Amino acid sequence: MLAAAVSYVVSLCYYFCKGGIFFLLGGHCEVNAKNEKARRRRKKKKMVIGTIGKKNKVAMLFVALWLVFASSISSAEAAIGVNYGSLADNLSPPGEVVKLLKSSSIGKLKLYDADSAMLSALSDTGVEVVIGVTNEEIPRLGSPSFANAWVSKNVVQHLPKTKIKYISVGNEVLTTSEQQLASVLLPAMQNLHNALVGFKADDQVKVTSPQSLGILSVSFPPSSGIFKSKIVDTALKSVLQFLSLTKAPLMINAYPYFAYRNNPSDISLPYALFLPNGGFADPRTGLVYTNLLSAQLDAVYFAMEKLGFPNMELSVSETGWPSVGDVSEPGVSVQNAMNYNRNLISFVNSGVGTPARPRVPLEAYIFSLFNEDLKPGPTSERNFGIFRPDGTLSYDIGLMKTTAAAPSTGSPATNSSSNSTTTPASSPPAPASPAADPGPPNNPGIGPGGPGPVWCVAKPNADANSLLVALNYACGEGLADCTAIQFGAQCFYPNDLPSHASYAFNSYFVKHGGNKWNCYFGNTAMLTLSDPSYGVCTYPSVK
Repeated sequence: MLAAAVSYVVSLCYYFCKGGIFFLLGGHCEVNAKNEKARRRRKKKKMVIGTIGKKNKVAMLFVALWLVFASSISSAEAAIGVNYGSLADNLSPPGEVVKLLKSSSIGKLKLYDADSAMLSALSDTGVEVVIGVTNEEIPRLGSPSFANAWVSKNVVQHLPKTKIKYISVGNEVLTTSEQQLASVLLPAMQNLHNALVGFKADDQVKVTSPQSLGILSVSFPPSSGIFKSKIVDTALKSVLQFLSLTKAPLMINAYPYFAYRNNPSDISLPYALFLPNGGFADPRTGLVYTNLLSAQLDAVYFAMEKLGFPNMELSVSETGWPSVGDVSEPGVSVQNAMNYNRNLISFVNSGVGTPARPRVPLEAYIFSLFNEDLKPGPTSERNFGIFRPDGTLSYDIGLMKTTAAAPSTGSPATNSSSNSTTTPASSPPAPASPAADPGPPNNPGIGPGGPGPVWCVAKPNADANSLLVALNYACGEGLADCTAIQFGAQCFYPNDLPSHASYAFNSYFVKHGGNKWNCYFGNTAMLTLSDPSYGVCTYPSVK
């Protein structure tokens, strides 16, 4: 998070303005109008105006940088929200739920309806709220008068004390079996927006609609992401045009858990849980993916770009991992649920973005606040909650104000034994590690006992597929320490295959004795006397 904030600050263009007070506006500087008028009056009176001292300029610069930095931290911490599913018969009343929220750092809450008691209880809390339109309500919202009445009752009545940010229309409408809903989705969204305009609330409250990854026909590799043509023609393209026009994000329910559950033999569990792994490189773009969620989201980004919406924002409306499941459900455990959600928080708060959208802010809503005992389906569906219905923690992911959300680096737990009902499209697997191939020594004359420190790096123009195989081996069976090239870490950028491979090769090289034959990797690596370290990314050497 610190690196992301500093990067953001450095990326701004700033100037010192005459008059002493300035505002950073993403590339230019404006003088406070009042001070400018005063300056002109002083000039007219021919008063001598001294320049701002160097120390004052530096102090002002630090103040400005700190303000931007603090703003970045604040917005990052508020990027994590939680879904409030209520398919249970043992939940506490709204007032008690809000007390629980106040004792935590949860800054956003997503509802699946527009419960008046809950909206009233959230008054003056500062919690950003998403209110839901149920699938059953969508056809009636095709009437402008009904939409107007709905907004008046469920939105306007609670503003501004309750901080409503979005109206989410339906849930996974475009992939539901009730296909007739797709044809009335856009009119409902338009009517709700028009009602907000009438009440002058459209700047504060945006209208969107959560969809599942099932809207994709291709999701692997991410750069090949494309939407199902039937869904595009039926409603999706028109919905995206509406979202673009109203400056609202597309909401996506993205569950690495479901992808892993459906294909555990091809998808690495550490890759699904944001834990250290070799990752994979998209063969079309060369972008390196070290977690499944980023790959899922980038598949959607690429699909939207192909439809003509390259700048559309995404909001992860649902994501999570169950803590209890049936014996037949792979990867379900308290440890894995804690790993996923802790690392999700770290990922979102870091501001690192995805490989295709680096440093683009992302918000995400964990599913779910509570376990829901009335949900149908396998046991896991009733155990996505980070809290039990009585308000005690199912497991600790650092959201309580007495704890901190640090990334989890613990190993995934093997199986001892969602509001989303649509299985997502197949997601990119993390490749398996190949057998060891130390190969022969290379670079005669360079190595331990040679002219100086030596490092092992990827060869320029090495074949991408061979490089990927070698990278996966180094970080997997080779036991190289690849922590520094995980998302948000000091060597994550530049996020490309040669850079990540170089770090992994060098880590393996140092760990296994620094012999010439430890730097081969199928003839994709070479020894060098030039230190590849940069910035805060340090490569250890062999002397």
